[in-house]
Amino acid sequence: MNETASAGPGADEAAGAAHDRRVRTVAKVGLVLLVPTAVVSIVLALMTERAADCVMYGNQCSSIPGSVIFGSFLASAAFGVFAVGCPREWLPFPSARSWAVKLQGAAQVTMAMLLLVSP
Repeated sequence: MNETASAGPGADEAAGAAHDRRVRTVAKVGLVLLVPTAVVSIVLALMTERAADCVMYGNQCSSIPGSVIFGSFLASAAFGVFAVGCPREWLPFPSARSWAVKLQGAAQVTMAMLLLVSP
């Protein structure tokens, strides 16, 4: 007989709580790295020749609206806060916290890429 079946429902709850802690930790790391990711992406984007041409002469400037970049920043922050702060009882389905962390990471990467391509 396998150990999970003989351990009972208490073992399932303990495993779920441990998974919850790991996912919350990943969400916290993502939240801590959100602003540094934005700052590094902006600095790297401004170091390009295209950015210098855009700032000095107004040529080759990006057509990506700032609201899209800011929206991805806010989405990443919102998903991270949801993943960190929402109690297990309030989650709409068991894997909601994991999905929130995945969406947080996707929004953060999207924000960084948008910042890198728009001086």
